[in-house]
Amino acid sequence: MAKRVGSLIQNAEIIFLCFAIFLLMALCAPVWSETEVPIKLPKVEGSKSFDLEISQINNQAIKKYQQGFYKESAENFKKAVYLARQLRDPSRGIIYYNLSLSLHKLGLHEESAKQFQLARKFARGNPKILNSELLKMFRGSPGTHPELHQ
Repeated sequence: MAKRVGSLIQNAEIIFLCFAIFLLMALCAPVWSETEVPIKLPKVEGSKSFDLEISQINNQAIKKYQQGFYKESAENFKKAVYLARQLRDPSRGIIYYNLSLSLHKLGLHEESAKQFQLARKFARGNPKILNSELLKMFRGSPGTHPELHQ
């Protein structure tokens, strides 16, 4: 009887610990999502037509993101990334950052981590990217893309 009571207490402790961890994760998760949102591309005087096209696609993706259509926003951000990459556009860091936010919202954390690292690489000193709490989380997560933590 005493053995059974001890086992029940141990099971209750495990359940309580799991619940506490879940609750802690749930309370901490929204912090980044409240403060980190997609960034509009800066307007540059004398921009070329492809800059305008990339900016328009980015703006469409931001609208989809704000409406909660993360899959559609990710697709649009991918189009903008493709164009920016082809044209070696200096706004690539912002677009990679925006794409990573959408992918994270979709639960595609591995792909999001890759895009965050590219955003950091092409950030050009942008403090919103470089000080991103989500980027820091990905860089500090053991077992998640160890090659990205270097």
